[in-house]
Amino acid sequence: MFALLHNVIIFCMDTNIYAISYKMRQELYRRLSTIIKIVLICSISITLFTTFVFYPVMSRSNSMSPDISSGNVELVAPLLRSPSRGDVVLVQNQRDVLHPVKKVINGIFLFFTAHQWKPFEDGCRPMLRRVIGMPGDTIYIDKYVVYIKLKGEGHFLTEFEVIPRKYDVQIFTAPTNWDINLGAKSGTKQIELGEGEYFLLGDNRMECADSRIWGAVRKSSIKGRVLLQYFPLSKIRIF
Repeated sequence: MFALLHNVIIFCMDTNIYAISYKMRQELYRRLSTIIKIVLICSISITLFTTFVFYPVMSRSNSMSPDISSGNVELVAPLLRSPSRGDVVLVQNQRDVLHPVKKVINGIFLFFTAHQWKPFEDGCRPMLRRVIGMPGDTIYIDKYVVYIKLKGEGHFLTEFEVIPRKYDVQIFTAPTNWDINLGAKSGTKQIELGEGEYFLLGDNRMECADSRIWGAVRKSSIKGRVLLQYFPLSKIRIF
């Protein structure tokens, strides 16, 4: 009798252990499934956000000083790729040939690092530059002064006569016998911008690679427009 009761108890205990083990495994699977879903949702949300809303970009040089200094962080709107004259845009001259999955992964890391680090390199880091010339303009530069002839007009005006937006440029005042060919180009020949072409310059005209070197920039190379500078906090401003 006692042996039979003992066997029944052992059987019930074994059955409970198996039931508990099964429930624990099911609970573990449910938790893992929930975590995976959350990670996927976050990844998709971040990708959509950085594709259609805005993302942070840190300036890594003084090519846009004095308005944007090295270390400043700006918010770029990727949907705004049809800039107006005077806008600051993010431009990438080299065609990105990364696999779409790698682009998504890069986008996630760039978002959280203010565009400072990404796991997959594409060979060219985007730069902030100001839109000076629009499609149809004729432009030339003489001693760092930019002259623009609007489409259909018969005479040239300086950039500050044409561009309504106020901004500062940094130009070096050279000594009398200074070689103007040193540093960034002080002058260019006339260039007429075609459909979908823009002339971009850095605000620091002495230390900057821009359309003086590249020539006209295609609209497809413009990755977005700067909307806001939010770091450092003392220099918060809307563009």
